[in-house]
Amino acid sequence: MLLPSICLIILLGAFTVYQKTKEFRMKNSVLSQSISRNLSAHIGDAEIGIESLSASITRYDPFWYGWVLNNFIQAYHHFERLIYLDANGQVLASSPLEYHNPLAITRFSAVIGREPKILSTPVLSPISDNPIIYIGVRGDNGNMLIGELSLRELYRHVGNLLPTDEGMIILCDAYGKLISHPDFSNVQQQVNISNIGLLSDQPFEGINSSIYKDMDTYYLGTVSKVPETDWRLIIAKPLDKVFFPILSTLIALLTIILSLFFIFAHFLQHRLRYRVVLPLAQFTESIELTAKGRYELPQSGDRPSFTELSIIEEKFNDMVRQINLRETEIKESEERFRQLVENIHEVYWITDIADNRVIYASPSYEIIWARTRESLYDNPDSFFLAICLEDRHRVVEAVNQLRVEGLILAEEFKIILPDGKERWIRAQAYPIYDEEGVRVRLVGVADDITERKAIQQALIKAKGDAESASQAKTEFLTNMSHELRTPLNGILGMLQLTQATGLTQEQKDYIDTAVNSSNVLLNVINDILNIAQIEAGKLVLHEQPFSPQEVLETIFKFFTHATNSKDVELQMEMEPGFPSQLIGDEVRIRQILFNLVGNSVKFTEHGVISVYVEPLKIQRRKDRLGVLFTISDTGIGIPSNKIAYVFESFTQVDGTYTRRHQGTGLGLGIVKNLVDQMNGTIVVDSEEGQGTTMYVTLQLGLPERGQQLPKQERQTLQMHPENLSILVVEDDRVNQIAISRMLEKLHHQALCVDNGKKALEILREKTFDCIFMDIQMPILDGLDTTRQIRAERDNERFRTIPIVALTAHAMPEDREKFLKAGMNDYISKPVSFEQLAATLRRVTTAAAQS
Repeated sequence: MLLPSICLIILLGAFTVYQKTKEFRMKNSVLSQSISRNLSAHIGDAEIGIESLSASITRYDPFWYGWVLNNFIQAYHHFERLIYLDANGQVLASSPLEYHNPLAITRFSAVIGREPKILSTPVLSPISDNPIIYIGVRGDNGNMLIGELSLRELYRHVGNLLPTDEGMIILCDAYGKLISHPDFSNVQQQVNISNIGLLSDQPFEGINSSIYKDMDTYYLGTVSKVPETDWRLIIAKPLDKVFFPILSTLIALLTIILSLFFIFAHFLQHRLRYRVVLPLAQFTESIELTAKGRYELPQSGDRPSFTELSIIEEKFNDMVRQINLRETEIKESEERFRQLVENIHEVYWITDIADNRVIYASPSYEIIWARTRESLYDNPDSFFLAICLEDRHRVVEAVNQLRVEGLILAEEFKIILPDGKERWIRAQAYPIYDEEGVRVRLVGVADDITERKAIQQALIKAKGDAESASQAKTEFLTNMSHELRTPLNGILGMLQLTQATGLTQEQKDYIDTAVNSSNVLLNVINDILNIAQIEAGKLVLHEQPFSPQEVLETIFKFFTHATNSKDVELQMEMEPGFPSQLIGDEVRIRQILFNLVGNSVKFTEHGVISVYVEPLKIQRRKDRLGVLFTISDTGIGIPSNKIAYVFESFTQVDGTYTRRHQGTGLGLGIVKNLVDQMNGTIVVDSEEGQGTTMYVTLQLGLPERGQQLPKQERQTLQMHPENLSILVVEDDRVNQIAISRMLEKLHHQALCVDNGKKALEILREKTFDCIFMDIQMPILDGLDTTRQIRAERDNERFRTIPIVALTAHAMPEDREKFLKAGMNDYISKPVSFEQLAATLRRVTTAAAQS
């Protein structure tokens, strides 16, 4: 209670001082205004009087000037002396008569005006040595009247204005020079008080109150400006006289309170000693015994009764029991943790950051590192020294980052065992923070992953071997395709040439059968290449606008003859309102539908084959259209135990020697891979003997407004209007004959050479309209030949002549490679009349336009 009481008294005193100061200022403000008005009136009287005298003296003869001035001084006690001067500053009269310094007066002549005004700051009269202020006015005739205003008279006037015991009045000019002061000797000595704080802090206008020091005495003063002058009026009173009456009461009250407090404190000390201190000392002793593991309660008769302390002791006993229980649990937890870390295969370790000391390492360290734990405790750097040189720097940097930045460590590295063997280690570590967030320890786990690394290396090697085998298989299939297409081109070429000759019906049937068989063989080769492309990851999708309606019409026309030869109805239908254009790889979509419809035609002897196209009911994206293709038939169906295998390559439902339907088993495998590549799905629903339904979903793009279908050139046999001169660069003799004869049937002239070198030689001698270039040739292959032709920058004919790749290389990347080498177009073997004619029209037209 002492401190609040003292604070209350201090606040009360401060409030009282504030109120007293406020009251002093308000009262002095009123007094200042009243006194200022009196001072203004006193000065005004002096100015009016001297102005009236200046006007009336002109009515007298100069002889009477002295008499007039003397009478005025006797009537107006404001002035000690009057001096009357002409316009040139010559003294005409003065009262009293003694005046010895006319030059001191003439200095005012420049500032004296028609209106009376104060001319100087307080000065000593040259005659009486009393403090005065000069007041002057200029008459209508230009003569000047100057009076010495007595400050002693002003002091008596001011002294009578302030009530008794209200302090003192000080009057000074704007520069601090005294005009009136209770100690008039200060005025006589011309003391300057501009250095006191009250004047230095006071603004030019208004009233200001503050405490200031003067002659070792502190005053509470109020300063204001006297109207119509630059004088300052100060009303001041010593601080002790202002605040002592109220502060003395507060000090007495504070003394009484302190006395009562010390009496109460002495009494309280006496009571606490026997009621609190002694019981607490005994309780503290019991706490110390508890800390030493010898908890004993003191006897209740050993100390005075203290109920509150008994409650504390009861709670303390409960706390001790809880501590004992928790210590037991901690010991059990530590025991379980010790058993865990000492029996796991991984190495568990703890390091102190401050001194880099290893606090603990589990027994597995000795098994994995083949070193004792004591060696690690003695030399923590032995952990890093065991790491292989190529990994050591990286691990040290990671540990430093863990120490400095707290970055969690996760590293794999090799260590060298004492016998020189190597082991792979995977280590993880993280920091431990104290209550203030400072890293104090590092905790880590290290595991032997040597066996895992060996398995990983074996898997990497196996993966590499598998990729090499896949690449070898792809290269083998590509080469086999090339080797098969080359003679197949000769076979089909000769068969097509034979078809163009006069044949009997029997011969025509033989030739048609041979052509169909060759096309079947070509389809098998294409299927094998498709599988090779997909497995090698070289299948590239080319999305562009296409017409779904045209795709269905093409398939319908292709299979109509086959279905008409059976008791099968082929139906193609799209849902009403289905978009007329979509964006996707038309070739691959057509290939999917050809394979699925072809299978239905192959395995359906009677009934219906239906293809229905519709949008999916739920669309996943706004810029894509999910399309459902449903291909159903009434064919032989698929056994339920074979449905899971129908999409595997080289797999057929009927693999026996007595099967009725031939094939490689690649069709559905290609379909499945193409659908997966296009982010679609395919589902089979089949019942043996009843038929099969295939559901294919594809995500196709929607064309932008104004996007048109690419113009497609129909491959019909149309003769070129010109007889072109064509150079055929082909090393196979049979293919030379087939291609040259086919070109001649198209009414063109063909010249054959068997390698690129000869082609370059004959190109320099003759002019050709087009070149059909084989790729794989002896001496100089087709790519190098094309590059050398295009390298002839100065030969316009070499630079612009159309070059068409005519090759058995049929992979998609082959086309890009040939075009990049400088070729204009590409045809894969075997080639037909329609392909030759269409390609010639395309390249020659483009060359003419360029």
